[in-house]
Amino acid sequence: MAFRSVRAGNPRILLIAALVLGGQLLPHAAAPSDLAPLRSGSPPFFTCDIAISIDSEARPALSASISLPYPNLEWIRVPNGYAAGVAISVAFEPRHKGRIYGDAWQRRLSVADFATTTTHTAALVERRTINVPPGSYRVRVSVRDLNGELESQAFDDIEVPDYSRIPVGFADLELGLADSTTGSFTPIPTRLFGLNTSLLAARVTLFDRRPGAWPRSFSFHYRIVDDLGEQISVGTQPFTLDHSAQPVVLRPSSAGLFLGSYVFEIQLVEGKSRWRAERSFMVEQSGPPRGKDFERMLEPLSYIGTQQEIAHLRSLPAEKQAEGWDEFWSRRDPSPDSPPNEAQIEFFRRVRYAEQHFQGFGPGWRSDMGRIYIKFGAPSQIEMRPPTSRTGQLEIWHYNQPARQFVFEDREGFGRFVLQTPGGE
Repeated sequence: MAFRSVRAGNPRILLIAALVLGGQLLPHAAAPSDLAPLRSGSPPFFTCDIAISIDSEARPALSASISLPYPNLEWIRVPNGYAAGVAISVAFEPRHKGRIYGDAWQRRLSVADFATTTTHTAALVERRTINVPPGSYRVRVSVRDLNGELESQAFDDIEVPDYSRIPVGFADLELGLADSTTGSFTPIPTRLFGLNTSLLAARVTLFDRRPGAWPRSFSFHYRIVDDLGEQISVGTQPFTLDHSAQPVVLRPSSAGLFLGSYVFEIQLVEGKSRWRAERSFMVEQSGPPRGKDFERMLEPLSYIGTQQEIAHLRSLPAEKQAEGWDEFWSRRDPSPDSPPNEAQIEFFRRVRYAEQHFQGFGPGWRSDMGRIYIKFGAPSQIEMRPPTSRTGQLEIWHYNQPARQFVFEDREGFGRFVLQTPGGE
């Protein structure tokens, strides 16, 4: 039985929404979108990041960056190794009657050995930019595996602003990695980062249609905000542009982020006017937490660690915390001879899921459901029982191997389920 959808009222989700919407109160140009990456729900699984781009005359276009990991493709043996192929189509359909804008193409690829076909870090990345007029569109992306003959789709709605009367403004940010040596920029359509966050960068295009000579100098203010609204990195980088709509790559000074959700924001301030663009992203794998992150993670860590282990971690001075963290997880690494540590990745996946799906009187991972999910993972089956005159709505989690059962009750009717039998843990 499947989990219910995200429970309403999650305080961090509401806070993230407030951060995104609150910025609209600033005087600014028509705001670019922060459309979440599109993800297919069936194989071949892919991710597509849609971003609004502009030319020197502020005419909009939509770029689609599609990422398809190699293990999601069907590979066949060929004389020189293994081969795969995909057919991709991208369509922007007006919400009202009108012309459909898009493109369709095929891509063939080959690798020398089988191991490469199973590497999750290897992916086919395709990008297309399509000129579209301002308006409301339904985005449809389709990917068909030419060998496996499977096809999947993803879609969403997007609003393309009218920049024609705006003198200065930003297009959407693109998030990716910047090479520290060459300065080259590689977009990451999934907006999922890991140990490479030290190379995190944003590519942004500023258009300036005001009269006057070029080149022109600008100061770009940036900040990275976590899901609690705290500024993780903030700074200013100057750029001199030769012409309008010249892309620039901005790298934050922060050298690494801990796991969680973030927003990368860039602003240009001139007098009383402010122009802003932002993009959300996630960090799924990182090094040891530090400072406040270390203290914050000890509570959910206590769900799987012993009292002695947690007490030891709490007693460590700041300079020893990273070492203690690594020792804790090395004892739980199911395959210590090969990275990554699957147990640590699974722990943070559970914490992130609990934060997004369970409602309590604080963070989702602090709720009874969050605690049980972090300790034991997803239940084998979920049973729902309607409220009666004696009890509120019940949700019963059944586990196999070993057999466990947890009964949660919504005593107040607000979706905050409380564990009835805590002794069962």
